[in-house]
Amino acid sequence: MLLPKVWAAFVLLETAHAAVEFPSGETLEPITDLSSLGALANQLQDPKNTGSQVYDSQGFEETRLSLNFFVEDFKSPTSRYFRAHPAFMQCLQKTYNVLRRDDDTLEIAEGYRTATDSPSDVYLQSGAAAVIILGDDATTTIQELAAIVIEICVPIFQEVQGDIGLVLHGDKLLVQLQGADETGPHFRAESGAAMDTATFETWAWGQIDETYEPISIPECPADAETLASGETYPAGVSAPEDAVGVIDYPVTRDKVEDFKRLVQYPANNIVFENEERSGAWCGSAARGRCVDCSTKILGSTLDDRCADRVMTKGMLFVLEKVQRMVQDEFAGVKLKVLEAWDEPHEGATSGDHTAGSLHYEGRAATLTLSDGDASKLPRLAAFCICVEAGFVEHKGDHIFIAERKQEGFSPTFIDFPEATLIEVTPPAELEGNYTLEPEQYSNNDTMPMPLFDSDHREHVEVGGNVTIGDFKDPAARYFRLSPELVECYEALELRENKWNKLGEMHRHIAVLEGYLTPENQDDYFNMSDPRYDRHTLGWAMRVGYYGDQVDDPEKFSPVRLARFAVIKCGPLFSGVKKGIGVGLYKNSTFVDIREDAEFWVAEPDVLPVNVTVRDWEDEMAMLLEYAIEGRIIEPDSLERACLFSDPPARQSAEFQHKHSEAVKRRRRRRQTEGAEDQCIPRSDTEFCNETTPHRETEIAHIWGEVKRKHLFRPEADVKAALDGCFGACGTCLEGPIWEEKTEQCNNFLHWVNFQFLNEEPDVTNFWARDNQDLKPQACRDHCIVKAPLFSLVAPSIEELYRPDPTKSVKEQIYSMANNPSPVMEILHIIYAAHASGRVEFYVEDAAEMQSLRAPLKVVLVFNKNITEVIINAEDVEAVEGVVQNLVFEWTKASCPDDTRDYITPFSVVEMPAGISKRSPEFEIREQLLERHRNWEQDWIGSSFG
Repeated sequence: MLLPKVWAAFVLLETAHAAVEFPSGETLEPITDLSSLGALANQLQDPKNTGSQVYDSQGFEETRLSLNFFVEDFKSPTSRYFRAHPAFMQCLQKTYNVLRRDDDTLEIAEGYRTATDSPSDVYLQSGAAAVIILGDDATTTIQELAAIVIEICVPIFQEVQGDIGLVLHGDKLLVQLQGADETGPHFRAESGAAMDTATFETWAWGQIDETYEPISIPECPADAETLASGETYPAGVSAPEDAVGVIDYPVTRDKVEDFKRLVQYPANNIVFENEERSGAWCGSAARGRCVDCSTKILGSTLDDRCADRVMTKGMLFVLEKVQRMVQDEFAGVKLKVLEAWDEPHEGATSGDHTAGSLHYEGRAATLTLSDGDASKLPRLAAFCICVEAGFVEHKGDHIFIAERKQEGFSPTFIDFPEATLIEVTPPAELEGNYTLEPEQYSNNDTMPMPLFDSDHREHVEVGGNVTIGDFKDPAARYFRLSPELVECYEALELRENKWNKLGEMHRHIAVLEGYLTPENQDDYFNMSDPRYDRHTLGWAMRVGYYGDQVDDPEKFSPVRLARFAVIKCGPLFSGVKKGIGVGLYKNSTFVDIREDAEFWVAEPDVLPVNVTVRDWEDEMAMLLEYAIEGRIIEPDSLERACLFSDPPARQSAEFQHKHSEAVKRRRRRRQTEGAEDQCIPRSDTEFCNETTPHRETEIAHIWGEVKRKHLFRPEADVKAALDGCFGACGTCLEGPIWEEKTEQCNNFLHWVNFQFLNEEPDVTNFWARDNQDLKPQACRDHCIVKAPLFSLVAPSIEELYRPDPTKSVKEQIYSMANNPSPVMEILHIIYAAHASGRVEFYVEDAAEMQSLRAPLKVVLVFNKNITEVIINAEDVEAVEGVVQNLVFEWTKASCPDDTRDYITPFSVVEMPAGISKRSPEFEIREQLLERHRNWEQDWIGSSFG
């Protein structure tokens, strides 16, 4: 089955003064006054009243009427003017598309013809007919072409309340959209065709049946839910309106636009009762006729439609699938529709149902089976449930089903965080209340603005703690709403409460205004208001703290909500290529989705003291940029983040190392559970015994240098820290020995009277110390090796000794395997804490970047004096991936009490040319220059002998 979406212009051809859009997307202006053409007017009349219009081809010969058919392909070669119908061109193009799948083509042998052209058929004068032929070497037969045309064009013509006409020839096919004065589909075979007219007609009606077979049906296993007499689905719902919503008003034939939106089922796969067929009148006494459609449709014009075959597109979608299930399971049995859409008739002047029945909108149907076997009804109910009918009830002798409102044949589902809604079209008489101006949606292709039905659904949660009723206009049934706006609300509510302590009150953020109809918004805003036309799109909300929960109005203010909105919603909207609008009002904050970010303050009194409107707008713009870049520091759990926080500190005599909560917990676990570390710490090794005198030598050397300068911390404290740092010996990078080393080294390096000298802005650089090629560039301004404190302790950390004095083999006193030291990492951390301005890193790859994660965290997360971080890398992509992952981790797990508000601006750039590869001569020259630049380097050289 193929049910193509037909262009809106197809069903609006009566709007003669408007440009008409064709399937190609091109629009043409019709000539509405044929008398202006003089004598030509008689030649251009539509003899069949198909609804086509006249156009001028001059200058438009190469304009596409559809993708593959141009004006010059379709119009008469003898006339400047031509008739055409968009629905008919859609029929031809879709047929062409199907043929191309088998590499066949379609040609127009005769298109529009004037009366003087003596066309082969009078229908060619209508502009809604064409003689089509297959291209050379086609494998498709003319009969197969006719089958394709029926499958494609019958649903298209149904959309414009028209029927198909086919005339079969031996080598060509005349296709026509039947005129309004004709009755029903027309099938005829000319001499030389593969079949006669009677055979062709029977065959063609069979093809219509095939057209309305569903492409697929859902599984409905034997043990699927069934209904006994009196039971309903969904269970416990007694009234269908509770499940699918009430009607707006009855659809009657004289409500033409609403009646057009209903569809007539033209196939014979389903049996229709059509009990009113013998009545004197249906619809109204003035109409004076009823239609017999018990065997087939009479026609597709509005007046020829048969009531029992008329229904909403959604109901047709359901019944097609149910009838296929019936025929698959019950051989020789068909689905029988007792009634679908209902209208007044001679036997029931107000209709067969009570006022407000869903039948009057075509959204209900009563069903049974053609064999009348009531024992099969529970299974029929199961079929209806399997195809997801909105409401199903076993009435004892028949099954009643009802459908929700929806747009189109198959439902368009829009997913929200906590619900899925179905897009709808409001009834024609109410449509003006919800119509958007063209400029509101013409440039918004990336963001749909669907309309939804709130009836019996206002209680449904679309997001956490927020319902449809919270967002919709209280004076309207239908509403627009963007899923991104609901996600924004959820993010605000979560942000406001995620750091609540146990027992702390949940603060609800109220939606004070959501969707407003175009008519109702005029009660709220004038056209110069930045909120005007925003609520009508379903893209805006005005939010505020809920009533008594605002126990501290100065804290829980519109400014606070605005800040949260920018941080949490800005990235959401950016993800759909939109900006955020935020406005401050006395007791509320306005938030919306718009093309470009915009911030405004309606009432400056809401701003904090000494904050100007410009200050606030600049701050919001900055926050938006950082939020989109993922640089706002906002832990998932504030309590946990602050509990485990371990912020760095600059050198200070007041410093005192404190073990982080992670260390404390590991200690408690070892004590209470006896849990063993992966590495078992030992200090009684042969290595520790052998290196004791060497460690004591290094301590004495360092202490001698320290004593030459004034100490700001008591001497005993500093000496004890030095002994604990350089005198301790033990294996493992975890456990009590390592923890004690870390404490003593951290204290010593903070207390000692040797500094880093990198406080000047824009001078600090880092590089991976194992990569000596990068050192010259990193140390061009200042790097850690130029720090006096580094010069004091680095030689000792790298000092070697001979385990066997008689041999030349040397080992490190503080080797990673036997006696690891935290000194180098702590040095880098404190060095980073002293930096300011721009800081640069030089790394080759991801591994080198990981080795510098400790100082990187300091300059990105903690140090508030840093303005920019530049990471020069050989493998930019890999390094950037590492940094982005670290930033994501740190923003979610760092304590705002200890950090910057946001990650320092950073960039990963390609390594400047020539840096990573240096000649040996350059390296020697650089070492000599460094030794002369800094007196400590002479000392280092002498220490290494």
